[in-house]
Amino acid sequence: MENRNKNFIKQIKSSVVFRVLALIISFVLVRYMLEYLGIEKFGLWSVILSIMSWILYFDFGISNGVKNKVSQSLAKNKNLDAQEYISTGYVILTLFSIIVYLSLFFIASLIDWQHIFNIYSITNDTLILILRIVVFFILLNFILSIITAVFLATQKASLVVVNQFLTNFFLLLMIYLLIKFTKTNLVYLAFFYGVVNTSVTLVLSMWFYKKNNYLSPSLKLVKKDKIRDVSVIGMKFFWLQLTILFMLTTDRIIITQLLGPSYVTNYDILYKYFGAIMIMHSIINSPLWSMYTEAYTKNDFKWISAILIKMVKLFIIYILILAVMVTMANFIISIWLNNDEIELSTSNYIYMSVMFLVLMWHSVFAYFSNGIEKTNIQLITTMIGTIINIPLSILFVNYFDMGLNGVLLATILSLSIFGIFGPIQAVREIKNMKLRLISNEYNTLV
Repeated sequence: MENRNKNFIKQIKSSVVFRVLALIISFVLVRYMLEYLGIEKFGLWSVILSIMSWILYFDFGISNGVKNKVSQSLAKNKNLDAQEYISTGYVILTLFSIIVYLSLFFIASLIDWQHIFNIYSITNDTLILILRIVVFFILLNFILSIITAVFLATQKASLVVVNQFLTNFFLLLMIYLLIKFTKTNLVYLAFFYGVVNTSVTLVLSMWFYKKNNYLSPSLKLVKKDKIRDVSVIGMKFFWLQLTILFMLTTDRIIITQLLGPSYVTNYDILYKYFGAIMIMHSIINSPLWSMYTEAYTKNDFKWISAILIKMVKLFIIYILILAVMVTMANFIISIWLNNDEIELSTSNYIYMSVMFLVLMWHSVFAYFSNGIEKTNIQLITTMIGTIINIPLSILFVNYFDMGLNGVLLATILSLSIFGIFGPIQAVREIKNMKLRLISNEYNTLV
């Protein structure tokens, strides 16, 4: 327990500096992206990334399966098993990516993307080219980003933050050069955006595996039984990812269809601004998934209980921070973007801040249930949330004339279902762990 706590604090401290730098850069990046693309094309780019990011959720939960299995193997000092799970994960994702890319490459030309994106200032052929480029690099980075699961499984969450910082830094450099040497061009942006993302992840992966040879992937270590193990647990995470995907990323599509692409820009600005607190929360929460896995494997219910109580207490601080952010929103956003065309209201700020508060609460208990592989309650509640999210959005926007706030309110209500049942599950599981430990001690004495 003591070593786990020390590492937890170490990962938080290591993450803070790079996370703050990454956050600052991401805010600057939005301003330059907006300058380069304009409001309508920025909204289009955001929607494209949202739709294409769906691909990352269709890995059948392989990355999260690898994360849990590697974490369990290392907790039991089975390094070879961990290496085999990592190697198997890379092979599965590579085969999957090849199939997906070939399929989407040909399907893309059969779809009227101008209608889907509700934009006619760009030809359909250009949109198809942009999508093919984006899909290629997303899938390539998709394969490489299994290193993120390895970072988390080895309880080195700070390296995930380093990756984000480096990516944001080079993306900022990229957009600066595009502004300086080119005119607005989504094809250029798609290509160089992809190059930056994949290059940073590749270099960091090579460095990590060189430093940790006992985890280096190899084709010789791909095992059939590991494919089965990763796939079984992966499918559980896949359905969870799928439901969360539709609940969160469809917001932009709903906004595009009901209100227009320019409102997506407003949504993204709100999301980026209030997302700052989610970044702070993730610094604390991200390392816990694999730590829950290790603690649960060792039946350490005291540590899990203590951590969950501390995470709940943090919400007093989160509420105060969000209140200040709402109050300061107009001032900060006007300085940040320096764009008079952006129109946001106090109610927009309040709804988005509440959405992030619910999202953080949801993530606290989702990470716990994912870490211990008890995902049924989360799956059922998020499926219900997904089913009601779109009709609620349409109801609030079209019939109650709530505009952007209607989409936000629908997401808040959808996320709140697991927000109620997640804590109940956590209390029950901790009690079960305690009873299991007592039973094991009794059997040992007998």
